[in-house]
Amino acid sequence: MRWLCFVLFVNVVFALNSTDEDETPQPVFDYYSMPALSELDDFDLCMRDPEAVYCIADLELLDDDTPLYQYIKNFSSLTYKNYEHSKLHRGVCGSKHCGLNLGHWNVSDATVTALRECFNASIYQGYGLQVETLSVRYCKTPGDYVPPDTLDYIIGVILLALLGVNMACTAYYFFWPSEKGEGNKFMLAFTIQKNWKALKHGGSAEGGLFKCFQSLRFYTMVMILGLHSMIFIGYGYTANPEFIEHSYDDFFKALLFNARVIVQIFFVMGGFLMAYKMFVYAETHPFTLKTVPMALINRWVRLIPAVLVVMGLAMTWVPHMGSGPMWDAVVKRERDMCRSNWWQLVILMPNLFPFEHLCLPQAWYLGTDTQLFLITLVMMLIIWRWPKSGVPVLSIVLVVSLLIPFLQSYFMDLLPIRVGIFPESIRNIFGYNDTFYYAYVSAQGNWTGYHLGVLTAYFYHRAQTEKWNLAESRLYKLLTLISVPVALGTVLMGWDLHHRIASTFEAAVFNALNQNFFALAMCIFIVGCFYRCIKVYVGATEWGPLQPLGRLSYCAMLLHATVLRTYGGQMRRSFYATDYTAIMLFAGIVCTTYLCALPLYLLVEAPACQLQKLLLGPKRRPRKDQDDINANQVKPGISTVSVSTVSTHI
Repeated sequence: MRWLCFVLFVNVVFALNSTDEDETPQPVFDYYSMPALSELDDFDLCMRDPEAVYCIADLELLDDDTPLYQYIKNFSSLTYKNYEHSKLHRGVCGSKHCGLNLGHWNVSDATVTALRECFNASIYQGYGLQVETLSVRYCKTPGDYVPPDTLDYIIGVILLALLGVNMACTAYYFFWPSEKGEGNKFMLAFTIQKNWKALKHGGSAEGGLFKCFQSLRFYTMVMILGLHSMIFIGYGYTANPEFIEHSYDDFFKALLFNARVIVQIFFVMGGFLMAYKMFVYAETHPFTLKTVPMALINRWVRLIPAVLVVMGLAMTWVPHMGSGPMWDAVVKRERDMCRSNWWQLVILMPNLFPFEHLCLPQAWYLGTDTQLFLITLVMMLIIWRWPKSGVPVLSIVLVVSLLIPFLQSYFMDLLPIRVGIFPESIRNIFGYNDTFYYAYVSAQGNWTGYHLGVLTAYFYHRAQTEKWNLAESRLYKLLTLISVPVALGTVLMGWDLHHRIASTFEAAVFNALNQNFFALAMCIFIVGCFYRCIKVYVGATEWGPLQPLGRLSYCAMLLHATVLRTYGGQMRRSFYATDYTAIMLFAGIVCTTYLCALPLYLLVEAPACQLQKLLLGPKRRPRKDQDDINANQVKPGISTVSVSTVSTHI
């Protein structure tokens, strides 16, 4: 009996021990169990040592069976909203933490080996993980300043000469003012007083028929700056990358990530102004095949001066304006890209080349708009030569412009454009992102929006010719009223696409229709503003202070990325993002961008506009009888404007 009790006791103890061993709790991981995605050591503290070496490195963790790595792998598999947390980014004071010396400054195999061993030891000790690969972007030392070179001085002399011309002409007309605008027109083009007046009032004291366009340009540019501020946070060494990852679940931040549809306003306005200008031009001037190259030259002369100035500064003097751990990655990198690929901007075709290697990548819009301008110019020449072909040609082009992005997305298996702005793509500056390249920045991806602008011009020109008064139409007032809610609704479309995988067909439909619904709503809104259908909308788009800000938007578009780059390049520590800091960053970027755009407009863009009119503007004046006809077509509540004053850029 005692023996039996002993056996039972041993079995119970063994069973309990086995149960305890089998039920050993598995480690529970959360977001903060993973190694930090990015870290920057204090740059200035490191640089106090004259022998300091500070390196920027990217490393990838070894794929193994450890529970933590499997957690990282599963978390990173949600690529639409999460970073790849197996790829880490570090800015390290190598001389302090990894035993580097000045001999490691010029990155070599010894530098890579030393940093790999250093990171491998710290990550293994802290997380039980290992480093598989490591690449060093560059290393910095206290004495690595690069002095200005010959190109810097050449560009500097040219810019100083341009400034001198502006100052001399301004001083001349300040001390010897001309009466009623008389004087040398070429000198007047460079007078700041005249350009300041043009900034405030535009082509006329009232701003003309297209006053709403200026405010739409400003609103659009502000939204784009909001999107790019979020992209800046996503690209930079942010201490809490979960701020970006959680943004895809936040209603208001998700609006910003899909604010890329608002760029369709630029294309709608570009298509409208180009077509309307040509409709009016062709009534009093010969419209032949020779008009096509002349229009392209006219456009190039109008746009390129501001581009050349911003590009010249980016490739020469901006890199000398500061320093920081990320300065070489964001500012000097742009200098290198501009020095090697400047010609892509000069021919106004930057969107045809890999986005990650563009000089002034924000100028992709100019390439897309120029290509659509050319296509539409040829189409309008056909319509003008054979008037009866107008409706069929416009309809066929509309169908083709919708089919191309659908078929392209379907057969290339592209993501929905909204999903194309995902965290790891932001980190790679949208490099190797086919969706971004083919659906977002390409001409075919934006053709429908531009063509809808052309159709709107055709419709509005016909409304003027046939004396339609849409201001009295209840139907059109209703359409105008709902155009803004519809436009906002298109921004919300695809809300759930960051949380699931869309089918190929669904992605193709989304890419073909999403931004084009927005463009259609804006076309209705614009014509409604022309006829002053909804007073609230008219007041919001014709408010006086927005008019000069809208005229600064082209310069702001060219400058804002450089402002963001210089800000990010000078950051000494990782940026901790909150709603408040994001708003402050956004507000600061908007204000700084427009303050920098002001001298660019007064000294470069406005003179270029005046010179373009003097050198390439139409010489033949409209006939008096034509003026009388146009005057008789004006309806109550509709103001007029000289179409020659309307530029076709944003």
